Amino acid sequence: MQQLPVETYTADKAYDDGENHYNLEVRGLYSAIRLKKTRTEKKDDNKQVWLDLRQTPQYQQGLKEHYKVERKFGEAKQGHGLGRCRYLGRLGFAVQALFTAIMLNLKRMVKLLTGVGFKTQTTA
Repeated sequence: MQQLPVETYTADKAYDDGENHYNLEVRGLYSAIRLKKTRTEKKDDNKQVWLDLRQTPQYQQGLKEHYKVERKFGEAKQGHGLGRCRYLGRLGFAVQALFTAIMLNLKRMVKLLTGVGFKTQTTA
């Protein structure tokens, strides 16, 4: 399995802002932020930069790896209550997020050590 270089950063369309792309470029990092259609389907000459970005191997590899991160966020939100904060204030949310992350890591450790996941059906 090919590892994604640490120099490549990926994100949802919500982070597709010229400033984010610029900041990554200034730091010598690659952007795999999913591009909005308004960037690639516009009718002026500025879209060529974005079309070239989409053709880079770092961008394509970043999009292929992005779903793994989103899958964990989805599990945290749907299966562990991270979609709604149970406590007031930043500290309360920080504690909730910390315990959610601990729970996700514990589940992963159990699966790696035993080979059995929590959703795996066992037959007797």
